[in-house]
Amino acid sequence: MKKTVLICFSLLTLVFGACGIEDFPIIPPIPQSNVTQQFNDRAAVLVPNDYAGTPFTHFAIYYRIYVSDVPQSSVSESAYSAINPTLASDYNVFRSYIDSTTNVNANMDSVFQGRNYKLLALEPNNNINNVLSSSVFGTRIEFDFSSSRPPSMRIGSSDYTLWRSDGGGLFSPRPDRLFRNREELYRSDNISSTINADVQQPRSGVTDGRLYTYAAMFIVAVGINASSYSTIYSTPALIHVFQLPD
Repeated sequence: MKKTVLICFSLLTLVFGACGIEDFPIIPPIPQSNVTQQFNDRAAVLVPNDYAGTPFTHFAIYYRIYVSDVPQSSVSESAYSAINPTLASDYNVFRSYIDSTTNVNANMDSVFQGRNYKLLALEPNNNINNVLSSSVFGTRIEFDFSSSRPPSMRIGSSDYTLWRSDGGGLFSPRPDRLFRNREELYRSDNISSTINADVQQPRSGVTDGRLYTYAAMFIVAVGINASSYSTIYSTPALIHVFQLPD
């Protein structure tokens, strides 16, 4: 009996070793504790400096805009349902991945796109994948959604204006690609797969009028599996749910 068990164990070891499961690469996430949030319009992400020897290529930021009839001076998890029930529902899905030691190696691109999240972009002449490359290790990324200027991202002495996605040309954001709260952004007629595909309708019963918009943003580390050449992801960290300025 013992001999049979040993043989079975040896065979399983050979099978799993041949599949490469024990060598599957993992990219460290940005811990949620490295993110600080201030009121409803500012956040900072302290990027670790421990990606040496990993298959890291860049960081990616996923976002979605939620329409609401509720203004919030300070946004926290307890306010998500009041802002927009879909925001609370989406966050409950992502929360199981944040700082998880078991939900690793998940295809976070599929998870986020499955909830209609889009990839953040930067104003032309700035490729966000290049900006969020290894050059940001050990730095502090600051996000500013205050009303003094279009929402931006600061790294060191460099400022970058944040741009909404256009899905690679699959949809045409209105009134433009800036993260600003305007009627053309939240008007129900414009929330569709061909116009504002990055926007979620408000709760049932809310009609067009004076509304507010919030952008939920998550950051993940991205890399390439050298064996399979497939894209791999770390678990996410929530940057913030920003209220968009008028």
